[in-house]
Amino acid sequence: MFIAIFSPLTGVPMSQPRVVVIGAGVLGLFTAYELTAAGVTDVVVLEASHPGDGSSGRSVGMVETQYLTFPDVQVRAYGREVYAALERDHDLHFVHGGYLRLGRQQADITAFEKSLEHQKACGVDDAVILSPQDIAERWPHIVVDDLVAAQFGTWDGYVDGYAVSQLLAGIVKGRGATVVARAEVLSAQRTGDVWRLDTAQGVFEAEVVVNAAGPWAGHVGDLLDAPVPLLPQLHGALTIELGAPQPFTPFVMDYVPGSGTDGVYFRSERADQLIAGLHTDEAIKDPVSPDVPLGAMGMDQIERVITLLSERLVGADDMEIGRSWSGIYPMTPDHQPIAGWHRDAPGVVCALGAGGSGIQLSPAVGRLAADAILGRSSDFEIDWSHERFGD
Repeated sequence: MFIAIFSPLTGVPMSQPRVVVIGAGVLGLFTAYELTAAGVTDVVVLEASHPGDGSSGRSVGMVETQYLTFPDVQVRAYGREVYAALERDHDLHFVHGGYLRLGRQQADITAFEKSLEHQKACGVDDAVILSPQDIAERWPHIVVDDLVAAQFGTWDGYVDGYAVSQLLAGIVKGRGATVVARAEVLSAQRTGDVWRLDTAQGVFEAEVVVNAAGPWAGHVGDLLDAPVPLLPQLHGALTIELGAPQPFTPFVMDYVPGSGTDGVYFRSERADQLIAGLHTDEAIKDPVSPDVPLGAMGMDQIERVITLLSERLVGADDMEIGRSWSGIYPMTPDHQPIAGWHRDAPGVVCALGAGGSGIQLSPAVGRLAADAILGRSSDFEIDWSHERFGD
């Protein structure tokens, strides 16, 4: 099978390239997934630890389409299609608990109505707008006094990011790709059209290198002489032990994109336990080193979660804090991923910077990274190119 792929140096067609993907989180593995689905088999995925061990495995795993602009909805609708196929064809465990985005201002209702139009244009027709009374009737333990409406996706839900990574690793290996664990990239050199990567597991050569290194994408970019604007942000989640069982709670997001702050999210894990945390699509914190020790959430963040939950849940006085953990949102300055050819480094493709939404955006990021390598045009009406950052 010949695939018309265009050299990033000359622009002329070449046969299948050798591709090395650095990073076996969901972004790197979905890139390999898309490439192998198109028939490219000379693909090696290098992982410093093992698949899903980084940010992907620490995610709360939401997959939903309740966003407010058409481009944002479109890429998530593609992700929904891919996850539905993995659930159907590969027995991916997907909890369809629903996703509820809360709105506090009249302008939010207009935005929600527009979102439903965008979703229908993308083939998603199960989202609805609920009134405060609707919310109170379905979930009487949610405080609705300050709400004007909510947007609810009934199909939406969550996956285990670690399980997704392991599943994808198995699929791409079954298609002929190679996944190499404990293969940290130590150095990189390009001679002509060929990259030579020295790793802890030996030397790998390829015409195309994909930087999908999650929080370490900035470091990997420097090794490749292909810098990327990455702002790693430390975030966490915790379990909330309830005094008594509650009705099943969907994934509730008390945050509207573009608000300039963070908001609390929570969902049922069990009848007597919630998982909760703080989310924002924006890089509002100081960047951290990707090597920062990951452990329990800081007490200031835990206290903020509890404060916001006490304003949103009935009976909050009976809640107790359970365990907590932290991870890194690998974010860019404009809060959007980078997917496609690096502007200044021939042979380097980016698949990075989807922090906070990485699980749901990873199929689209992987598709755009693969499209670049394959020379395919994209139907996505979103600009995730590296060129958008200018000089």
